[in-house]
Amino acid sequence: MAKRRKAMTAQAKNRLIVFGPICLLLIGYFAFTVLSYTATLYQLKKEKAELEQTYQELQKHADELKIEINKLHDPDYIAKYARENYLYSKEGELIIKINESQEEVATKEKKLEINKDVLLVSFAVLFFIFLYILLHDKKKKKSA
Repeated sequence: MAKRRKAMTAQAKNRLIVFGPICLLLIGYFAFTVLSYTATLYQLKKEKAELEQTYQELQKHADELKIEINKLHDPDYIAKYARENYLYSKEGELIIKINESQEEVATKEKKLEINKDVLLVSFAVLFFIFLYILLHDKKKKKSA
């Protein structure tokens, strides 16, 4: 009877040797499949959120365009729009075109202020270098 238990154990070991790697491969395959589907699902949810945001923005833009269409049915608005964008004028009006917007003027002023500051700092540094050279030369002349 002890031999039979050993034989059964040997049979069980043989089955384990044969079916063990197959089971491990199947478990690995299923785990990989589940992980890849999870990653794909996460990516699709992210893309869905982005597309919904784009859709909302397009809806807002469409609403603005509908409002603009309604405004374009008004002759006074059309006249104002033509005067502002296409330089049409009423009889007796004089058109003066200003190319720069207020934002462009403000950015140019900021750049000028920055350039002035850089120029001022540069002159200050050059002045101190020149002063140092003069003082250093006087010390050399006195010691010599």
